Amino acid sequence: MPGRSPDEHIATFCRTDANLAHAAAAYLLTALRHGGAGIAVVTPAHAREIDQRIADAGLDPAAARAAGGYVVVDARAAISQVRTRGWPDPAAFWRTISPVIQRAGNDGRRPVRVCGEMMSLLWQADEFGAAMEVEALWNELARQHRVGLLCAYLGTHGTDADPDDELALVLAAHTRVDASP
Repeated sequence: MPGRSPDEHIATFCRTDANLAHAAAAYLLTALRHGGAGIAVVTPAHAREIDQRIADAGLDPAAARAAGGYVVVDARAAISQVRTRGWPDPAAFWRTISPVIQRAGNDGRRPVRVCGEMMSLLWQADEFGAAMEVEALWNELARQHRVGLLCAYLGTHGTDADPDDELALVLAAHTRVDASP
């Protein structure tokens, strides 16, 4: 895709659920329209909104899922699967997430783009350290698999540390920050 590296890691900060669905759908649609794969690691409510936006754009999300090019993963379930004793475990993360990316990229589908909100959910739950660990795991996974990432942060977040310090760390974990739609 012109102007975008396959291993970009973008953060977007969304004020509303509708903003998040818009940003996620736009990001994933770029891959889907170019023969690539889109993976949404989001809450079920956001998945429904993203599906609707994909459909509104003229693509059939159910058909894309059936063909393996569009995958939806429940973000809360993924968080549970990647934890060991309450903390993100790198081995569990790789066992959970890597196969999803490998399957989506089957048949040479490129680019592969992932939009996720695991980190936002952790931050909202006052688990900022865990959120940053998951960011680091996604960074490594993106390097290994050459995928693009969009981290969608929704609303206000936890207050277990200075919010300005937390925001600075989040920004540093990304290659770019996009304004919310």
